[in-house]
Amino acid sequence: MHITRWDWLIVVVYALVVVTIGLRAGRKQSSSEEYFLAGRKLRWPFIGASIYAANISTEHFVGLAGTAYVMGMAIGAYEWIAVFCLVPLILIFLPLYIRTRIYTVPEFLEKRFDPNVRLLFSGFMLAMSIVAKIAISLWAAAIVFSDVLGWDRLTVIWVVGLVTALYTMKGGLGAVVYTDAIQTVVLLAAAIALTAIGLDQVGGFSGLHAKLDPAMFSMVRPATDPDLPWPGVFIGVFFVGAFYFSMDQVLVQRVFAAKTLNEGRLGAVFCAFLKTLNPLLIVLPGLIAKALYPHLENNDDAYPTLLKNLMPQGLLGLTIAGLTAALMGHLSATYNSIATLVTRDFYLRFRPEATQQRQILVGRMAVLGVFVLGAVWAPIIGGYKSLFIYLQNISAYLMMPFAFIFFFGVFWKRINTQGVIACMLVSFVLCPVMLYNNQLKPEEQWFQCLNTPLLIPWLHRAMIVTVICVAFLVGVSLLTPRPAAAKLVDTTVHCLWDGSAAPAAVHWLKDYRLWLGIVCGGTAVLWFLMR
Repeated sequence: MHITRWDWLIVVVYALVVVTIGLRAGRKQSSSEEYFLAGRKLRWPFIGASIYAANISTEHFVGLAGTAYVMGMAIGAYEWIAVFCLVPLILIFLPLYIRTRIYTVPEFLEKRFDPNVRLLFSGFMLAMSIVAKIAISLWAAAIVFSDVLGWDRLTVIWVVGLVTALYTMKGGLGAVVYTDAIQTVVLLAAAIALTAIGLDQVGGFSGLHAKLDPAMFSMVRPATDPDLPWPGVFIGVFFVGAFYFSMDQVLVQRVFAAKTLNEGRLGAVFCAFLKTLNPLLIVLPGLIAKALYPHLENNDDAYPTLLKNLMPQGLLGLTIAGLTAALMGHLSATYNSIATLVTRDFYLRFRPEATQQRQILVGRMAVLGVFVLGAVWAPIIGGYKSLFIYLQNISAYLMMPFAFIFFFGVFWKRINTQGVIACMLVSFVLCPVMLYNNQLKPEEQWFQCLNTPLLIPWLHRAMIVTVICVAFLVGVSLLTPRPAAAKLVDTTVHCLWDGSAAPAAVHWLKDYRLWLGIVCGGTAVLWFLMR
């Protein structure tokens, strides 16, 4: 493989465009609302593209294709279930968030519970953003650029992470969203190009089917499958995904900045549509790599191997730009969200009189700090067997219990602060214990009662941990006083059912319900056909 001048030209032009837009977006920001929420004036195409770009990073290209190399199309279930995971955001949480005009998700928890819950959850999200977002994205990028271009992995981690941090520090959410729109187009174009060329090399879909086991094309696995059991996917992954799309600051911050509630909902629906494409554009290359290169030593090398061997001159530059777009979009989203959390949830608590400019400065310093922490942690991830499974293990054990805190909190007025804190503390103890236990040999594991065919899958074990955490949430809440009535105003679904939150009338073509129904229905049909 030879990197030509045309390839480098494409990469350089892309980088210059992104950095220029990022810097220009930060030129006229006089308030914290403009810096952290782009002035709350975003339209649906930018919201949807930005949520998608924030969700997709190099670990998806490397991890999903790498996992598909071993497991087949079934790993694409994570992408299609995401379509339905966006429904709680669109119907329940977004109206509550817009109604309370919050900056951060933990701020909503303070309104519903108390400041201690806000600080605890915000601290948790900061830690998770470093170890499960920034670090894993940087390490995945290091794998790709090292294998394709021969670059030193540590150099990739520090250079790409720093460049993204700098334009995020300057431009805030406005820079992130507008660069995300470009990055979404570039990464989709690159993914389409590689998938099309790969299919041509294997003789189309018929040739691919002829070269692989038919089971590789099924999107539904048995209930005893260790990694993708269907109960774990349809129940467990749904709640993990609901957390990501409804409660994770990195993704939800985009809809906070919507001009209207309907614009935010349409943006989320647009993101759902883009997610339906991922099994074909990101997962399918893993099967193509299996057909063309069946003896790779490391399954995470599937996507880089296709890049090195299939992409022609010029298109290789586009693909590198696309992967860079995925990385920078995800990193910039995470950086900006962390800046918002640090400033709004921590700094202003101790310096409530801070000026708007001082808040922006603190946010910028937070970006720089988490970049350094993520870059330091990134090489540690290299010891895990699969990037995507690493990410999903952490997500399932730590985020599923938190999803139930939100669902119970908005649907049941009886849930109180004491129950939430008990649930959080139990999850902080059980989740690391179970993560470590699962890494042991079966005969060495501490909980032998879980070594049955139905309970061996880690997704099912994560669901058991969640049930225990929810039991503490409900039990402690019932044993302690009811929350104050003032805490239930505008923070539960009951305020959406009293008629005061009826959506403004819009043209039927702009009605989010039409497009949500089409996307969800289409995804369900595709899933049934590929079961």
